[in-house]
Amino acid sequence: MNTKHRLKALCTIAGVLLSAMVYAQNESKPILNTLRFETRFDYDYQSFENNTDATLGGFSGKYINIAMAGNITDRFSYNYRQRILPNKGLSSLFDGTDWIYLTYDITKNFSISGGKQVFQIGGFEYDMPPIDVYFWSDFWNNIICYQMGASLTYTDDSKNHNITLQFANSNYTQDPLENLYAYNLIWFGNFEHLKTIYSINMVEYRKGSYINYIALGNKLVLDNFSCYIDLMNRATDKQDKFFGEDYTVIGKMEWQPNEQWNLFAKGGYDANNTQTLDENGNPIVVSPHDYLDIFVTPGTEYHYYGVGAEYFPLKNSKDIRLHTFVAVKNDGSNEMHFNMGLTWRVNFMKYIKL
Repeated sequence: MNTKHRLKALCTIAGVLLSAMVYAQNESKPILNTLRFETRFDYDYQSFENNTDATLGGFSGKYINIAMAGNITDRFSYNYRQRILPNKGLSSLFDGTDWIYLTYDITKNFSISGGKQVFQIGGFEYDMPPIDVYFWSDFWNNIICYQMGASLTYTDDSKNHNITLQFANSNYTQDPLENLYAYNLIWFGNFEHLKTIYSINMVEYRKGSYINYIALGNKLVLDNFSCYIDLMNRATDKQDKFFGEDYTVIGKMEWQPNEQWNLFAKGGYDANNTQTLDENGNPIVVSPHDYLDIFVTPGTEYHYYGVGAEYFPLKNSKDIRLHTFVAVKNDGSNEMHFNMGLTWRVNFMKYIKL
């Protein structure tokens, strides 16, 4: 897409937003329908197969999040989630903001949004809130998943399916003025027992050069059992083969014997064989910008697997959660990771009447 076409697309989006401001209705809707605080507190213990003396352990806090959402008018709504981070290293007020965006409902089926958004990539591991992910793929661990952008969403009459087209800054750069972009198309599907999160992504990693993602998340949901499998292929025009050189496979099963318990098993595999390596196993590149994939770097063969349990002590509420898990991964050396912790959420809307 050349500069002329980009300007035309931006002018079209601006026109829609201006029309929205002219025709926005002021019918009453809650100005605040979400106000939530959440955090997680863990005990971690890690040991390494190749060095029995190298163990890590201790207590740590994982996240402090504040989330808000509501309506400004009948057609304008907003969403906001802030991750509380220390000031060191932050270069922008938005660095600790996961998302903050405004949405305008054009019709009952179409809406347009703009601001800092979730970078729309398919798969159920990627889609989960980070506070709910205990052990993860190499892709999940490295991906930059929030960016400034704009999106157009279609939702069907049943509200079971929506398709979003997103135009955003590339997640290959931390500089919003580097003039690199991404074009993302995602489908969230909800059938009777099957849920889907599929995406096709074209991400500019160098001016005029793109990496393609095809991400297919499939989840089977039965009464008290569910399982999902995520399949992702990543490719550029510099690769010998489009499929099977740079990919991720993830699977997870969950069983709820009753309302208060959730038992799960999860595993995954990441591989990237797209670039020639030197004798030390490092990609032969002139600079880091020559990496075709910076999130699962060339030479990666990473696997992980584990089992765990969640317990919700409050009946009819998920606001307090205890968890434990044990997992193994080969991140440099075979590593065993044991963890137990407490997550608590305060949903202020239970106590606020607007």
